[in-house]
Amino acid sequence: MFLILSIFTGAMVALMIQLNGVLQEAAGAVNALLFIHLAGMTASAILFMVFRNKLKGEPGAKTPLYYLTAGMVGTAIVFLASLSFQKGGILLSLSGSLAGQTLAASIIESFYPPGRQRSSIIQRILSPALLIPGSILIGLKAGAEPVWIILAWLPGILLMFQQSMNAGNTRRWGTPRTVVFNYISALIIILPMFFLQQPAARELTGVVSELPLIVIVGGGLIGVFTTGVIALLLLKAPALMVILGIYAGELAGGMLIDLYGGSPVAFEKIIGMVLIALGLGAGKLSPKKAVFHR
Repeated sequence: MFLILSIFTGAMVALMIQLNGVLQEAAGAVNALLFIHLAGMTASAILFMVFRNKLKGEPGAKTPLYYLTAGMVGTAIVFLASLSFQKGGILLSLSGSLAGQTLAASIIESFYPPGRQRSSIIQRILSPALLIPGSILIGLKAGAEPVWIILAWLPGILLMFQQSMNAGNTRRWGTPRTVVFNYISALIIILPMFFLQQPAARELTGVVSELPLIVIVGGGLIGVFTTGVIALLLLKAPALMVILGIYAGELAGGMLIDLYGGSPVAFEKIIGMVLIALGLGAGKLSPKKAVFHR
């Protein structure tokens, strides 16, 4: 159940990356961030009004105050992922994030408190050992320079920490409030950047008017869904299983995007899918897929 939801969420993330990359190419990095997060803020406000009395947090749960800055971290993630998309296409963005997030998830699970479900030790070691070299191969085959392959890992590392912060916020505040906090903190960073660049309003309006509505608001709307679902998944299932499921969905979604755009399916994505399948199957090498530590 959790794995299927992770895979579906990953496919939505692939679409989000594609839409955000196209928007950034057309409108510029800062403008794209503003459009993405304004759309997300609007959708999260509606989510809060509709579900504010549902999906509540746990009374008495405590989280550090800085967890409320998860949206600020997300701003850097969106920018870096879109930049990776420009430098090497969706293959570089996906493979880099996969490497960084898998490595971070393996480390973070090792520090889970008692009572949290975690992957087997074999899976925590073997998954990064399989996926990190695979991501390097995918990046090289995509024509990316080595420095961009390494920098493409950074969004995944940051994303794992942001998702852990959002999971903590979800436990304390509930899903609707967590998503709203996420976008408010992001806009605190983005709005000053937008006004400091002093954009030509007429020129910007002209660029945006030529883009399909789905490109302008699609990434932000999908982001609301993925932020809430991933935070919930990380509370219910081992981080590595969630991350690997998400990236299996991302690669599958990337293949569908290639086919829809008339491009041949990249062989490197098939390699990536095989490596992810091996990473997911690594947990079967121990007597238990996941261990409860009490």
